Amino acid sequence: MNPGQHPRLTRRSLLKRGGAAGTALGLGALGGLAARTPNAWADLSIANGRPVDITEFIWIGGGQGVVPREVKASYQNAHSNVNIELYEGTNAVTYPKIVAQRQVNPNNPLINFGFFNTDAQTKGELDGLWLPLDPKRIPNLANVYPGYHRPNGTGIGWGYSAIGILYNKKLVKEPPTSWNDIFAPRFKGKVMLFDYAWAFNGLLGVAYADGGSAKQIDGAFEKYSKAAADGQFLALFTTNDQVKDALARGDALIAPYFTSFAITWNQESPNGAGPFGYALPKEGVVAFSYFFNIIKGSSPDQIEVASDVINTYLSTATIERYCNLTATAPAVKGAKLQASLQAEPAFQPSVAEKAIQPDWATVNAQNNAWKQRWDREVKAKM
Repeated sequence: MNPGQHPRLTRRSLLKRGGAAGTALGLGALGGLAARTPNAWADLSIANGRPVDITEFIWIGGGQGVVPREVKASYQNAHSNVNIELYEGTNAVTYPKIVAQRQVNPNNPLINFGFFNTDAQTKGELDGLWLPLDPKRIPNLANVYPGYHRPNGTGIGWGYSAIGILYNKKLVKEPPTSWNDIFAPRFKGKVMLFDYAWAFNGLLGVAYADGGSAKQIDGAFEKYSKAAADGQFLALFTTNDQVKDALARGDALIAPYFTSFAITWNQESPNGAGPFGYALPKEGVVAFSYFFNIIKGSSPDQIEVASDVINTYLSTATIERYCNLTATAPAVKGAKLQASLQAEPAFQPSVAEKAIQPDWATVNAQNNAWKQRWDREVKAKM
């Protein structure tokens, strides 16, 4: 925690932490995990022993890939007839490829199942891309909090990341407290924004904080336009490293983005003493949720395997490990974060309860129009 860009929003969770930890814990950890998980790997005759080749989409980055590789190895070890190919990428790049392949041959999907963010989930529902998940094949669906179940079972949430405001805690003595601090005079010329990503760059946060919504966005655009003309913004960014480096140097002081990055970037720093902090706006963080989905056109055998693997991901021990490696808040009942994450304000239940839940269908529908407005009213004035 896409994760994945608001129509083109990607989670962009390139959380580099976790690779070394995953290697150290290795497959032995998952073996113990699988042994503790009811029904994990239990059906050794999956697909009645027929050969099954299946492609799973996972997010790119060290922490994101650790558990999927462990699951793949353990599953294939227990089911010699199954071959899982991992397809790594971002939702913004991969989703259009999935749609394009469907247009070429709807019965031969590029991806059979995998990890998708809120934006991809919404687009997939509008495009009729997702298959309904079967509770009989995925009994661990019952362990997921109600708010993360999709209508008609077209996807299941497993976690979310909070979008707030990152800042350089060594240089900013009074952390921001509101989405509107993006426009505070004390940060003039020191604000970085994600280009086009309406949740990541704070546009939606500002709109909802001011009593607007995805359907009432004009006020937020007016604020951003005026701020751009006044020199409030340092630059636009499109990669994690761009904003990370700018905040670390002090070129930028604040940037709306995933709160989890402040945690993982500090952990990457010598002695964990990085300069990154995060603020939870009083009006609420923007919740960006993550889902498992199965793509239409997959064969009955592929659906059976995908369901079985998703069921394992949704076990308490597996999702717990994934969330701890990627600093993601779990949506599975009983999943516990390590003590250091439990102590983080961003992971408190009250934050989840108060989080802004944007109207993603409207966001998706307005994406192209908003891009034109962004170019004309914000970028052209910087």
